[in-house]
Amino acid sequence: MIPTLLVCVSLLSAFVPFLTRSARGAALSSAAGSTAVFGLSIAVAIQAFAASGTAGAVWYLSPLAGLMVVLISFVGWTAAIASISYLSTEAHEGVITARQARHYGALAALFVSSMLLVVLSNNLGLMWVALEATTLTTALLVAFYARRGSLEAAWKYLILCSMGIALGFMGVMLVYAAAASVGMSGFAALDFSALLHGASTLPPALMRLAFAFVLVGFGTKVGLVPMHAWLPDAHSSAPSPISGMLSGILLTTALFAILRYRVLVDAALGSTQYTETLFLAFGALTTVVSALFILVQLDYKRLLAYSSIEHMGLTVFALGLGVPGAIIAIIHLVGHALAKPLLFFGAGNVLLRFQSTKFERVWGVVRALPYTGGFFLFGLLALLAVPPSPLFMSEYLLMATAVMQHAYLFVAIAVALVLVFTGFARAFFPFIFSRAELPSQVVSPEGERWNSAHTAMALHAGLILLFGIALFAGYAFPIISRIASSLS
Repeated sequence: MIPTLLVCVSLLSAFVPFLTRSARGAALSSAAGSTAVFGLSIAVAIQAFAASGTAGAVWYLSPLAGLMVVLISFVGWTAAIASISYLSTEAHEGVITARQARHYGALAALFVSSMLLVVLSNNLGLMWVALEATTLTTALLVAFYARRGSLEAAWKYLILCSMGIALGFMGVMLVYAAAASVGMSGFAALDFSALLHGASTLPPALMRLAFAFVLVGFGTKVGLVPMHAWLPDAHSSAPSPISGMLSGILLTTALFAILRYRVLVDAALGSTQYTETLFLAFGALTTVVSALFILVQLDYKRLLAYSSIEHMGLTVFALGLGVPGAIIAIIHLVGHALAKPLLFFGAGNVLLRFQSTKFERVWGVVRALPYTGGFFLFGLLALLAVPPSPLFMSEYLLMATAVMQHAYLFVAIAVALVLVFTGFARAFFPFIFSRAELPSQVVSPEGERWNSAHTAMALHAGLILLFGIALFAGYAFPIISRIASSLS
């Protein structure tokens, strides 16, 4: 009942912005709707944590699904809060109209609704439809400004991700064929709980092939190399609060879909070796390639986008390390979902003041924008795994586990992490701290006023600190272990 209410409220919130006449009113109404969705998501998470796996006609609740519901709704909520000042400023400057702001709010709500459907659905077919819906809604948001660059990025995103989703659909059909071969039919052949119950009887050869299609297809949406080409363009072209949602939670939602199939395939094969080998290979390749791109970026939003690819690579690599890797992956996903939106919200404030996303045109942010610069620096340190960042714990455990398991690809991961740190330090040190004279148009006699984006960044920063301290104190591990158990 509560999952149904959550999805319905999320869908209905897409209509609320059309009741207003101004850009600020549309943003405020979207934030109100997101608040209701976030509140309901907590109730769904409590229900999900109460059972190891509760299946209904439409919904499947597990601890992992509960975590994902909270992350999706939280990032959607903070993005809506950040959008209040972002859209108001752009409307005031004549960049957008009130009509565009209403469409923005509606599409953002539909985006959140489709992600919630992905993680809550008990039917693999419905999950595939919901994942495709995330592509359609976000493609319109990437093209929001209707400029040549954003339109090109939207088409690239739409074409590449739709091709990936089509390959994923082949995986869905192969799972259906495997289920049909053992007597399942109709909706039961794509019912996750029914498939999980009879997974050991599914034909191994068909399930192995199905997972290959799913990993490549849905992996396009995750941003795995070499299917990542859409991601830097899309994330850098979208409005900054939307970029935070794309990087912070959409990639994780697509990975969640892959993990649903991973459980079935491991049970059908009677071994985790096949999926773990693929995860290790794709994870290492993705991490190394993205690290090399990070070294040469000239645009701060594109650099943050490549950073998202790198963190997805680290997460997928962790998932190839067995049971300990699942715990590491959960920590890393949560840490990234908290840190990356903070940085994109900050990037939005920087863009509004400096009117550029190029490093060569932006410097001394902490002087021009003290609040934004402070939060941005905090987010960078968290993303680069400086203690007590949760990402320090996940990356330390990742390397330690890889060494103990003789997963020699850890050498490539270690080199990639050094390259990433070097790339970030080279690009962001002058971006934040440069003492060079600021451009006259960015110097405000009033300094920087607190706005809604700062509130959103403060919420993320607070949770990063709380989660990091809970990890270092050991309090968070029992909950994380419970969540990780639903991956096996």
